[in-house]
Amino acid sequence: MKKIQELRQVKGDAYDYYIASGEDRELFEKIFLVDEIIDEIKKPDKYFLIGEKGSGKTAYSVYMSQSRTQEYFGFITLVENTLYQKFLNMKRQKALELSSYKDIWINILYLILAEEIRREGGESLLQSLKYRQLTQAIRQFYSDAFKPELVNAMEFVDKATNSINAMLEHGVFTVSPAKEHEKTKKYEEQSYQVSLLKIRDGFERAFQSLDLKKPVILFIDGIDARPREIDNGQYFECLTGLVNAVLEMNYSILREKGIKVMLLVRPDIMYKMPIHNMNQKLRGNSVLLDWVTTYRNYVSSKLFRIADGYFSKQQDMRYEFGKCWNAYFPYQLEYPGRNKKPDNPFIEFLRYSLYKPRDILTMLNEMVEATSGQCFRHEDFEKMMANYSIYLKSELKDYMLIYMNETEYATFILFFDYFAGCRNFDHQLFEEKHLEYIEYIRKLGKEIPPFMQSANEALQLLYDTNIICYKVWDYGREHPKMFWSYKERNYANMQPEVSRDGEYSFHMAYAKAFRII
Repeated sequence: MKKIQELRQVKGDAYDYYIASGEDRELFEKIFLVDEIIDEIKKPDKYFLIGEKGSGKTAYSVYMSQSRTQEYFGFITLVENTLYQKFLNMKRQKALELSSYKDIWINILYLILAEEIRREGGESLLQSLKYRQLTQAIRQFYSDAFKPELVNAMEFVDKATNSINAMLEHGVFTVSPAKEHEKTKKYEEQSYQVSLLKIRDGFERAFQSLDLKKPVILFIDGIDARPREIDNGQYFECLTGLVNAVLEMNYSILREKGIKVMLLVRPDIMYKMPIHNMNQKLRGNSVLLDWVTTYRNYVSSKLFRIADGYFSKQQDMRYEFGKCWNAYFPYQLEYPGRNKKPDNPFIEFLRYSLYKPRDILTMLNEMVEATSGQCFRHEDFEKMMANYSIYLKSELKDYMLIYMNETEYATFILFFDYFAGCRNFDHQLFEEKHLEYIEYIRKLGKEIPPFMQSANEALQLLYDTNIICYKVWDYGREHPKMFWSYKERNYANMQPEVSRDGEYSFHMAYAKAFRII
């Protein structure tokens, strides 16, 4: 087997593999775990891929967008930070109602679809008159320089009159050759909302004429982080429009054409969407990524298959499952003074992870970066923890900045200082620590961060972020049963509630990261 220093590290952001080529792309295709989730994503009625940050949403979309041998065509479009500001500018300049956000999203997504499908289908698609006319209108509007990105697509809806006139000029709205004179009639905008509907009508006429040879999936990624320039309310207004657009487009002409739009989204964000009948949509139209396993059954888990594949897929010859992992991790976890059998080293990876692929891969990357030789020792894992703690706190910050600004987050993490030496606590102690924290924050003259005003709100926030679990003691059991939010989450319960009476424990990784232990 290769020496540790000969192994390549896996990129933390799977999107890097989408724009990569050569050896990087080859490595991704080797180590990516193909499982039943692929089949779920391909189903025509699945519109939302839901998972925590780092759970593999982007990796699945990258794999499905690069796999040209499959029976579908996929591609990814990113929601960049500057796009939100463009929405806000348009809202101010055009006095938009919030309902218009949905129509803007629909049109820019149609434009991305139109261009990507044209690139994939080539000249064969241009046999469709309407699609050829739409393509010509887009080329004219952008002077043959359109790059299929959402930020660029905004110009098409921002300058709606010009877009509609380009469509008119090339006959997109013409019903028959006998009405060819309609192409030359100039459009004059009376209402921007009407213009948005007119543009949509043009897209749908063109898409109606398509005859695609295989299904198409447009993955929308990049919404898991809120730009610092906009507040929480503005962020969710934009995303509510996007979610409604995804639903409406998938119920439209696209369905019969084998085209669907799929949004990659965090469960907490999806849960907070003010969408009608959301619970049913989560059950029927979503794919929820779940990597939960148990210590006892770790060998059969997908996370262990990923970890073993990290090593086995980089070898020059094929090895049976688990052999590479055991070769690189030949030691056992011992428990001196405890009546407990030794464990495989992978158990420690699970113990310090939140059961997400990125957590496991980050730990492995850190160990490979810092180690050489034929195999790892337990000391290598312990040395890795300092950098892993930095990663973990960064992930938490990204999560929390959806709801807080930088100053509020800095105030929020002061809360952990009150639990030094108290990894385990009960509700009464939590209330006491919370009261001390609130009094200190007020004494400093600072604002109390969102969701930290009351002890119960704070408890739920820590549970939502998997910083703590709650424990239940069953009669006859030596150890309590531990309830973690990420383990309790399912289609019917996207945001599990924490118990308000009982005992709690900080996650081992967070306890170390915030120096609670």
